[in-house]
Amino acid sequence: MTFYKKILILLPLLILSISVHSYVLAEELNLYSPSAILIDSHSGDILYEKNANMMMYPASTTKVLTAIIAIESCSLDEKVVASEAAVTSIKSGYTNAKIQVGEELSIEDLLYALLLKSANEAANVLAERIGGTTENFANIMNAKAIELGCTSTHFVNSNGIHDENHYTSAADLAKITRYCMQNELFRHMVATQEYSLPATEQYPSSDRILKNTNSLMNPESPYYYPYVIGGKTGFTTQAKNCMIAMSEKDGLELISIVFHAESAEDGRSARYLDTITLLEYGNNNFMQYAVPKENPEISLTQEKNLENSLPEISNNTQLPNPTEQTPSSFNFKTLFMILLILIGIRILVAFVQHKVILCRISKNKKRARKFLNP
Repeated sequence: MTFYKKILILLPLLILSISVHSYVLAEELNLYSPSAILIDSHSGDILYEKNANMMMYPASTTKVLTAIIAIESCSLDEKVVASEAAVTSIKSGYTNAKIQVGEELSIEDLLYALLLKSANEAANVLAERIGGTTENFANIMNAKAIELGCTSTHFVNSNGIHDENHYTSAADLAKITRYCMQNELFRHMVATQEYSLPATEQYPSSDRILKNTNSLMNPESPYYYPYVIGGKTGFTTQAKNCMIAMSEKDGLELISIVFHAESAEDGRSARYLDTITLLEYGNNNFMQYAVPKENPEISLTQEKNLENSLPEISNNTQLPNPTEQTPSSFNFKTLFMILLILIGIRILVAFVQHKVILCRISKNKKRARKFLNP
C-alpha cells in the first residue's frame, strides 16, 4: 500500500473519531430511564439524548399540550359546565379533582386542576369545550403536534390515560414543552405550588386544594432541586413514571424529559434521580451566552469553561439585553475538536509535502548519477 493510500484511509478515520465525541460524552451519563432528552429551552439545542426518538407512552405528560391549546383557545374567566361523560368516563384509580357532573368552573380553575393535580376529568371538560368531543380534540392535538414539528406522536385523548395508539417521543415532547414555555401564563401555572378550587352549588366545600405533584419544586422533598421552575409528572402501569422538568440557572433555561422510569436499586424514584442528573449535566457543562445579531448562526448554549475560556463573564456579570441581542450558543468542545481536525489536516499536508520533496530529491540524485556516469 502506497503512502498516499494510507493517508486517504487514515484521514477519514481521524474525522470519524472526532465526530463520535458527543456520543461518547453522552454515554457518561448513567440514567435508569430508557428514553430521555435534555434541551436548551430558548434555542431548542439538544444537549443530551438517549433513545430520544423512541415511541413511548406519555401518560399525564400529555396534559401540557392540552393546557397550551386551552390557553390559546379560551378566556380564563369563561365558565364551563362539566358533562356527565367528561366526569364519569374516568375509571377508578385515575387522578381526579372531585369535579362534579353539572358543576360550573372557569377555564382557569380547570387549567390548574389539569396542571397541578393532573385531574383527568378536567382534561375531558376542556377537550369537550374546545373540540366538541374528546375525539375531535385529539385531532386538534395531533394537528398542533405536527405544526410543532413532531414526527413520532399520536394522541387519542386529552389526558394520557393509556391507549396503545397514544404515544410520543422524548424529542417530540421536548418540542411541545419548549413551545408551551414561550407562553407566560403556562409558565406561571406550572410554577404554582398550590391552588384551591372554589366551592360551587354541586360541591359546596372549599377543601379541594390542588398541590403541585412535582416533587422537584417541594423544599421538603428529598428530590428538591432549587433551580426547577416547572414540570409535569405522569404515570400509568404501562408508561411507568414519566417526567417533564424545566429549570433556570444563571440565565440558562433547560427542559428535560424522561420516560418509563421505575425505581433505583435503593428504592428511590428513578424519574427524579434521572431528571436531576440531566439538569446537573446541563448546568455544569453549558451556559447562556448572548452574541450580536450579526451572528445568528451561533446557537444558544455554550459549554462552560468560564475560568479559562470566558474570564470576563461571571455569575455577577449582566448579560446583554435580549431585546438588543440575539441569545446564542457556542460549544467550546466542538470548537476544540474542529481545531484539532484542522491541525491534524495541516500536519498531514505538511507530511505529504515533505515526502514529495524527498521523492523529488531522490529522483534528482538518480538523474545526476546517470548524467555523471553515462
